[in-house]
Amino acid sequence: MTKTSPPARPAPDERHLRPAGRATRAAIEEAARRLFAERGFDASVRAIAGEAGVDPALVIRHFGSKEALFLRCVDTSSGLGAVLDGPLETVGRRLVAYFLDPDRPLLRQRYLALAQAAHLDGVREEMNRHTAETYVAALAPRMTGPDRELRVALAVAQVSGLLSLVYRQEDPVLTAADTTRLVELYGDAIQQLLTPAGL
Repeated sequence: MTKTSPPARPAPDERHLRPAGRATRAAIEEAARRLFAERGFDASVRAIAGEAGVDPALVIRHFGSKEALFLRCVDTSSGLGAVLDGPLETVGRRLVAYFLDPDRPLLRQRYLALAQAAHLDGVREEMNRHTAETYVAALAPRMTGPDRELRVALAVAQVSGLLSLVYRQEDPVLTAADTTRLVELYGDAIQQLLTPAGL
């Protein structure tokens, strides 16, 4: 079994923190972003705490686990809520456009960091939780027909496959393709899972 951090403890709600607590949390997150960008998931809690000038126990106290902090720092879903909340009938194209947007330069770096750490049990569990909370919970209740949660999970898998070919493999056919055409073709393929004809 892969060694990971201890089970996550519930992180405190930031709204209930005092100013000093918010400042500590912000310092930890800033340090973690720098170190995860440099070292990937190999950046240790102790190193993050040292960079932030705090006790290592405060890292876990504020974020619950190293895995949860890692995913917060390499989050690829900032702004994704607006994409998923829009009309269900066109969400496929919007989803692909979001991930291929050239104005999101950090997205590639964060996707690669996630892919690098996805074999770790704790990271994988957090990623699965994120998929359920961000994608399935947002889309499945609005869909019709059978297997709604499964269809959303398959749509997420399709997006992940595209990002793997574009960002990890740098497939020449895809990287040379017109982004607008990719959005149309791949977005429509994803759309068939979410709103298939006849339902």
